[in-house]
Amino acid sequence: MRRVLRTGPVRVCVAFAALLACAACGSGSGADLAIDAIDVPAGDEGVAPDDAPTDVPTDVPPDVPPDVGGASCVGVAGTAAWPTDVSTTFLRGPFLQDVRDGHAVVVFRTALPVADEGCLTWGVAGSPAGEPSRTCVVPDTFGQYEIRIDALPPDAEITYTASVGATLTAGPFTFRSAPAPDRPQRILVVSDLHATKANTAAILSKIVSAALADGVDFALTAGDHVGQPTDAQFDDLFDGLRPLLHRVPMFTTIGNHEILSPTYFEAFVLPQADPPDPGAPELYYSFRRGNAWIGVLDITDWQLSWGFGEPTGQVLWLANELDSEAARSARWRLLVIHEPPWGRNWAPCNQDNPHYGEPALRDLLVPMARDKGVSAIFSGDFHDYEHGTMDGVELFVLGGAGGGLENVECPLPEGLPTPWKSVEAHHRLTVETGCDALSVVATGIDGAEIDRVSVPFVGR
Repeated sequence: MRRVLRTGPVRVCVAFAALLACAACGSGSGADLAIDAIDVPAGDEGVAPDDAPTDVPTDVPPDVPPDVGGASCVGVAGTAAWPTDVSTTFLRGPFLQDVRDGHAVVVFRTALPVADEGCLTWGVAGSPAGEPSRTCVVPDTFGQYEIRIDALPPDAEITYTASVGATLTAGPFTFRSAPAPDRPQRILVVSDLHATKANTAAILSKIVSAALADGVDFALTAGDHVGQPTDAQFDDLFDGLRPLLHRVPMFTTIGNHEILSPTYFEAFVLPQADPPDPGAPELYYSFRRGNAWIGVLDITDWQLSWGFGEPTGQVLWLANELDSEAARSARWRLLVIHEPPWGRNWAPCNQDNPHYGEPALRDLLVPMARDKGVSAIFSGDFHDYEHGTMDGVELFVLGGAGGGLENVECPLPEGLPTPWKSVEAHHRLTVETGCDALSVVATGIDGAEIDRVSVPFVGR
C-alpha cells in the first residue's frame, strides 16, 4: 500500500475553475476534498478514466523567438573545497536560501522563541574598507529569523555572522553570491532523505562531507526530506545539513511525505512562480543560476491535467516558463519533480498492483521537455538510483539519500526506456552544467562511482 496525500479544496477549485465551474468546492462537499492521507493500492494511483483525453497541448507557440542558449559560456564549475566547521548556537542555521539574482536569504531559528532581534552582519570580499553592513529583524512566531541581503555582485565571496541579542552568535561563515549568467555550476542533487537522527548519522553526514569536499555551488532536492512533516524531523534534517547550509544554498522540491504541510513552507525560503500557485506560492517555481535554468515542480496539476484532458495552472505556467528568455538563453534546462515518469516498481515487487512511475508525466511532462529543449528530469520517490533516456530527455531517479532501499530485482515493466540502469544503493548526484557537456555522476556513500552520464552540448 502506498501512502497518497490528497490536495485540498482551494487548489482543486482554482485548477478546474474553467473546466468544472467548481461551485461545490465552497460547500459542504469540500469535506470530501480536504487534505488527507489515505492508503490505496499502488496500482490504483494515477489511473485516468478510459475515455479521458490526454492530448494536452505542448506545442511551442509560433511567435516564440528562437533559442539563444549557449551564446556564451566561460569558466569551470565548482569552488575550492568548503570548510567543515559548524556552529550549534541555533536550533536551525544559520543557513542559506534563495541565493540568486544578486540577493541571498539567511535563516536561523532559536530553540525557543525570544523577543530579541536577530541580526546579520556581512561584508563583500574585495570591497572598499569600511564598516560591514548590518540588518536586524524581529522573529516570527516560531522564533525564526529570515534576513535578505541585496545588491550583491556576481560570484563574490560574502562573509557573514548571525546573532540574536547579546549572547547568541554564529559565524563568521562564507558563501558565494550567484554567478554571472554564462558560468557553469556544480550542483549536489539528492532526494528522499527521510531525515532521522539515525539516517543523518549513517547516510546524510557522508553525503554532506563529500559535497563540501567537492566544492558544490548549490544543492537541489527532489522531495521527501522527512518521513512525517513534524518540527522535530525538520530539526533533524537541518542538523544533518548544518555544515553544508552554512555555506551552500539549497533549493527544495516538495514530496508526497510533506505535501502542502505548513512546516515545509515555514522551514524553507523559496522562489515563487509568476503567477504564484494560489494555494501555496512556493509549491513550484523556476530560477536561473549561471548557465542553467531549473524548473521545480509538483505532481498534482500533471495528474489533474492528464485525467481531465485540459492543462491546469502549473502545466500552462511551465510551458510559458520554458519559452521565457531566462530559459531560452540558458545553456542547460533542467526539471526537478518528486515522482518519476518511470521506475522499476516498489519493493517488494508487488505484481498485483505494480507502480512503475507516473503515467501523467510520461504522457505530458516528458513530451513538453523534449519539445522545449530540456536536457534532464531529476526525480525521487523510488529509493534507489535509476537512469534511462526517453524522447531524448535524460531521466534520473535518485531517491537514495536516507530512506530504506527498494528491491531493484523487480521485473522491468513493458515500455520502460532501454537501456535502463538501476542500482540499489544510498547515493548522491553531482551535476555539472559545463560549457561543453552536462555531466551527471552518481556516487555511493562509500565513495564508489555508480554511474556517469555525459550529455554533449550541441547548440539549441
